[in-house]
Amino acid sequence: MLRMSATIIGLAPLALAAIACEGESDTTTEARHRIQDSAGIRIIENPRPAPGSRLGWRIGNEPVISIGTVEGGDDFQLHRVDDALKLRDGRIIVANGGSHQLLGFDEAGNYLTAWGQKGEGPGDFGGDYGGDGLGRPGVFWMEPWPGDSLAVCHGTFTGGRHVFSIWDTEGHHGRTLNLADLAPGNDVPKCRDVLANGTILASSAPSLLSSPTGIPETGLRRSEVEFFLVDAEGSRRRSLGKHPGAAMFWHWEDDPNDSFLIMDPPFQPTVLWAAWGDQMVVSPTDLYEIRAYRSDGSLARIVRRDNNVRTPTQADLDSYRAENRSPNSGRNFSIKRNAAIDALPLPESFPAFSAIVVDAPGNLWVREYNLPEDGNRTLWTVFDPDGLVQGFIETPEGLEIYEIGGDYILGKVRDELGVEYVQVWGLDRSG
Repeated sequence: MLRMSATIIGLAPLALAAIACEGESDTTTEARHRIQDSAGIRIIENPRPAPGSRLGWRIGNEPVISIGTVEGGDDFQLHRVDDALKLRDGRIIVANGGSHQLLGFDEAGNYLTAWGQKGEGPGDFGGDYGGDGLGRPGVFWMEPWPGDSLAVCHGTFTGGRHVFSIWDTEGHHGRTLNLADLAPGNDVPKCRDVLANGTILASSAPSLLSSPTGIPETGLRRSEVEFFLVDAEGSRRRSLGKHPGAAMFWHWEDDPNDSFLIMDPPFQPTVLWAAWGDQMVVSPTDLYEIRAYRSDGSLARIVRRDNNVRTPTQADLDSYRAENRSPNSGRNFSIKRNAAIDALPLPESFPAFSAIVVDAPGNLWVREYNLPEDGNRTLWTVFDPDGLVQGFIETPEGLEIYEIGGDYILGKVRDELGVEYVQVWGLDRSG
């Protein structure tokens, strides 16, 4: 959701202090957390870790596996990688959006095989690459499926809808679930994540062009997104309610044909999600508040963390404009793009966080939102499975994280030429 360099995490574990009893609130100065139950919802209030502190976990100086080459090869070429995961036997599977295939590598990173192809038939992978406008950069991802199988979510070439394919770990396609009929009206359904028991998290939202005139008026737009659960057979079950989605900025002047859409306007919020144990997280990034839902659709817990950040300034927005304006003022596309950038509004606040990942032991990693002065720093707050803050950890700069195992981090980086590499970094939690 990112570029590269090596980092060693320093030793500075955050001590955990007293925790309030269930149904009560501990307000003593020694208390580090406050936990209370309210109408069946557990609310956990956490402090912000001390500035400059780090967990005692260590990440290696360099990746232990790096897949990809500048020249590319006859067997494979990484292009528009959307996701990657490790199988139990150590093999690495890469969702390669550019070729619409799953690429298999052995535990040392050597290429083995490719599964699937571009198309609309059984076992094919479809969908235009380029993101879904709702918080993830691509439309091609994988998660483990019950019975030592893989669940693969990918798009179609019609209407931006998603389908859900089940594969075994030898590359054999089992079946496909089409989500097309699970959203009301003209809303677009998409698959989002999977619980260990095979429950699917999905969402539906209005089409980008769903307005009376077809082209929305100039300004920020943030559609309501409904998240809901789907069983392993493809039947819609419980709703998790509607949530504010990703902000987008439409700009046009006299002619709708001159409209321009900025999918990720600067400093604007979005909504993020993840499977966390037997619960599903769905959380807009406006506030530092992680909301986890039960399988019956009810809100189970709210995890909060102190988060005092400054508000955006006009200088921040001006700096963004200067860095992102196209120097080619003679091309029609550049003219429209520059006009849209110049019309961007100043947000009232920065988002509270920018990504969430759940690791194999069940800890929740929440990435700090990078302020303009932070550069490419990649800093995360780690919460234990109960939602208690453990401390900060910094991951290698530019590493887009796909999976965090017990002793490794798997993700993607790009070099200065834009070449993609899928890498495995060692993670030592003994400190």
